[in-house]
Amino acid sequence: MNRLKVVKTILITLIFLLASQFINLTYASDPGTTGANFLKIGVGPRAVGMGEAQVAICNDVTSVFWNPAGLVRIDSQEASFMYNLWFESISSQYFGYTYPHPTLGTFAGSINYLSMDKIQGYTASDVKTEKVGASDFLGVLSYARKLPYYGIYGGINLKFIQQKLEKESSSAFGIDIGVIGGLGRWLKVKGLEELTIGLNLQNLGSKVKFQKEKGSLPLNFKFGVGIRKEIFGDPLTIAIDGNLPNDNDFYGSFGIEYWVRDLIALRVGYKSGQDLGNGISFGGGIKVNVFQIDYALVHFGELGYTHRIGIVTRFGKEAKAVMIKRAFKRGMEYYNEGKYPEAILEFNKILGLDPENERALEMMKRANEKLRP
Repeated sequence: MNRLKVVKTILITLIFLLASQFINLTYASDPGTTGANFLKIGVGPRAVGMGEAQVAICNDVTSVFWNPAGLVRIDSQEASFMYNLWFESISSQYFGYTYPHPTLGTFAGSINYLSMDKIQGYTASDVKTEKVGASDFLGVLSYARKLPYYGIYGGINLKFIQQKLEKESSSAFGIDIGVIGGLGRWLKVKGLEELTIGLNLQNLGSKVKFQKEKGSLPLNFKFGVGIRKEIFGDPLTIAIDGNLPNDNDFYGSFGIEYWVRDLIALRVGYKSGQDLGNGISFGGGIKVNVFQIDYALVHFGELGYTHRIGIVTRFGKEAKAVMIKRAFKRGMEYYNEGKYPEAILEFNKILGLDPENERALEMMKRANEKLRP
């Protein structure tokens, strides 16, 4: 069987799975009837700051949560840590790592741990007992690669889920299946060449069980589009997502991100279907060499604000080479457009990574000469 037939088989299988789950989702159960609901809590300040609209545009290690196919877009080894200050003494921590192999595809692993302060326990007769603790754990192994068919990326997650309530615990297994495709390339419409489409079927798997009570995982079908355009010489990203969960009504997300000189990011988003708050979120980020720090703020009405802060680091020879290549390309574009201060800034970034880079030194010299009266 040649590669094309293999890809077609994979796509047909995926379409069948998505169609069958879409039918299931149209008969959604009531809110609160699923188990392991911590799986719904969004991961990553960037994504949350954009209203959780990510399925078509995700491009870092948090793609594991939003769409594993997005891992293909990562050029170098990457690690990410996030801290989420949630409601009422509830917090979660996320750590992820990804490794893009030159020929085999992209591999990733992540863990997500949610915990809370101990709460007062009661017997069935409403008599106070000792305080009890609760926690949730998620471990994920991911794989993604570019498929040899119209620029489609595919990805899959294998999940291990564990919940604990004092001495009781429950475990479950799940999978996510995601794809990303270049919709703009298919449409061939001028100005929409960078339009992408994403699909992700989340949390397809076994049930969680506490004593005699069972609950399905919070199954969700995500779909969306995104586009990246240059505005005033800097990248603007716009994304729209739709969600069909198995325990609630349809809801949508919208997000915008704008990077200023590849140094500072500004983000705003909106998520519909919120029971509390107005659904608006804000965020920002800053890059310093191979490090990126992100923050997101979301208001949930009477429950107050939630805060997420995260750090991403890119490492290895590939990371350095990619950053130098991108900075040099931007620097030459600015130089040719007569934007010499902006060009100097880009060449200076290169020298921060490689102080003896001859090309950057030469172009820095030329740009400075152009600024002299």
